[in-house]
Amino acid sequence: ILELEALSATNHNGGALAFGPDGALYVAVGDNAVSSNAQTLANRLGKILRVNADGTIPSDNPFYAQASGVNRAIWALGLRNPFTFAFQRDTGRMFINDVGQGTWEEINDGIAGANYGWPDTEGPTADPDFRSPLFAYNHSGVNEQSGCAISGGAFYNPNVVQFPAEYVGDYFFGDFCNRWIRRYDLGDDGATVFATNTAAALVDIKIAPDG
Repeated sequence: ILELEALSATNHNGGALAFGPDGALYVAVGDNAVSSNAQTLANRLGKILRVNADGTIPSDNPFYAQASGVNRAIWALGLRNPFTFAFQRDTGRMFINDVGQGTWEEINDGIAGANYGWPDTEGPTADPDFRSPLFAYNHSGVNEQSGCAISGGAFYNPNVVQFPAEYVGDYFFGDFCNRWIRRYDLGDDGATVFATNTAAALVDIKIAPDG
């Protein structure tokens, strides 16, 4: 269906795959450790891609007229290492976790045509050319309030609710290094600790069918 450009880095390559509520396949691709890749429409690295289930490229992709050939699959750009993302059931809202470099880890609102700023900016920004993250945490310290690489990501919208009612609609995410899981409340734009000392090298979070 899709073959990427030649990849040379040992990280910042492939990421999450998920079918969106529109039936298209969304593909997270890192910058292949070449930061300038994230800001060009001449390749698909450092981007979120969107393709049809049969491998064709939707003509309503935001850069379809500006890009050419396979690069028309680009749906959003300016990402360093979007290792995981998730769609919220019912609303279809998309959150993208972008692993930062020296300072910030980001949760970004997945918007068609958005530019998240890497490598020109990392973390919160007031630059009108870029979309600032919804939430970001930094690398300072070694505790449940900091980390080094955001991972996992799941909205809590199960058919059967087992957690407290205030958890419904919240977004759970983890950190690869510091082994915690936090709960991001969309209502107050804050994140609280849900679990510490989880399994080492946490890479994904899923909500089970039983809630």
